[in-house]
Parts: sequence; C-alpha cells; structure tokens
Amino acid sequence: MKTSEELRHRQKSSVFGALLLFNLVLVLIQLWLFVSVLENMLAGHLQMAIPAAIASVVILGINVWMLRGIDHMEKSG
Repeated sequence: MKTSEELRHRQKSSVFGALLLFNLVLVLIQLWLFVSVLENMLAGHLQMAIPAAIASVVILGINVWMLRGIDHMEKSG
C-alpha cells in the first residue's frame, strides 16, 4: 500500500502538469495576440493594441499567481 507521502507527491505532480498545460495555453494566447496586433498595426489599424496589451498584462498576472502557487507548494511539502 502506498504511503500518504507518495500519494501527496503524485497529486503534486498531477497539479504541476495541469498548471504547465494551462501555462502553455496562455503562452499560445499571448502569441496569437501578438501576431494579430502586429498584423493590424501593419495594416494601419491601431485600435487593437490597447486591449491586447491589457489582456497580456492579465495573462502575466495569472502566470505570476501560478508561479507563487507552485513556490508555495514546494515550500509546504
């Protein structure tokens, strides 16, 4: 039978994998935002730059929050 420490380590690994996958999705969203804003700026349309910058700042905040959570998870266990 597995000990509770082994089960906790396995759960942390699963959570870390899920956060890594979510982070990959966020990076792809930021890349999509960058490319679409760059295409619009080259076409002379600057209206999308500010909302995309705000979305990027929100994504940065989510990434920092996840990093702090991972750091807290490492320290607690």
